[in-house]
Amino acid sequence: MRLPSALALAALVAASAAALAGPLAVRGPDNTRWTINDDDDPALIERHLPGGALDPGFGRNGRVEVSFGGQDVNINVLRVDTAGRIWVAGTTAGSGMSSPAVQRLQANGQPDLSFAIGGRSSATPAGQRLMVVDMLPLADGSAWLAGNLIGPQGEGDAGLWHLRPDGALDYGFGYGGLWKRPGVERSRALSIAAGPDDSIAFGLEVMGRNAHREIYLVAPKAQPQLDPRPPGATNDDDDEAYLTWIGVGFSWRFGTQVAELSGLPVVMAARPASMPAGPAEVGHTALNPFSDPTPAASAPPAPEPAGDGLPWGWLLGGAAALVALGVLWRRSAASGR
Repeated sequence: MRLPSALALAALVAASAAALAGPLAVRGPDNTRWTINDDDDPALIERHLPGGALDPGFGRNGRVEVSFGGQDVNINVLRVDTAGRIWVAGTTAGSGMSSPAVQRLQANGQPDLSFAIGGRSSATPAGQRLMVVDMLPLADGSAWLAGNLIGPQGEGDAGLWHLRPDGALDYGFGYGGLWKRPGVERSRALSIAAGPDDSIAFGLEVMGRNAHREIYLVAPKAQPQLDPRPPGATNDDDDEAYLTWIGVGFSWRFGTQVAELSGLPVVMAARPASMPAGPAEVGHTALNPFSDPTPAASAPPAPEPAGDGLPWGWLLGGAAALVALGVLWRRSAASGR
């Protein structure tokens, strides 16, 4: 079995990246926007102020070049976390290994030197050809990455891996640092999304005659679990399907995604077990490790005292009254003699 050439693999990566990619635009709560401008080579990250103008305080006149140290990278994802750090992920196109490439920048566009080597990470499970599809940074500086494992004939399998805050691969997740969808069907990654209480969802498409979309709920250091809800239908127009949280669970959306700031808050303490789930958690308590899906039952009523049902209080009271009347009658009769 002959492996595809580096040129053929690069073409495959480029074609797949055009169809499957995460968000390339991010919107802040004040309507500040970050976008990837790939009209130039190298590509540029642009930061736009709420009014739409380029931010002169970002990079050079509002633009920062995306550089991966000389590597030819197809950029697939742009994310910005709640700390303002900018994350860019893509796939190396000029190498037969087709490796992921992740870069983390400070809020002002300068490389974040605390991440990996010079702000760039190429950590990947050894021996795997991986194409990045989506990425989700977390508040602690780590990140989830979703992608496709490219087989010797170009076949694909959806995979998920985790980078630690220092940019190194988290070997404690999955098998050798990589989780792959179980089963024999071919699959492809589509999206990663965040929900409340640190819940993460990984969405993918299963290929073949019975094509459908699946959502896996992800917990650190544990195997992702398939969402118990029925799988979603799919069709040829679903290349731009992505996940989002809608208040009661994760749901699919379609079209070009404009991401919000990423990064989940760190939960410092769990809710006491006796406290019932709040109104916002109704319908998804399975995703919230700190909610009690069964509120504590109220104390049962005290048991009724045992008895034969006769009104003993009234009977005893009547008997006492009769005795008292008898005593008074005897005294009256005696005094009348």
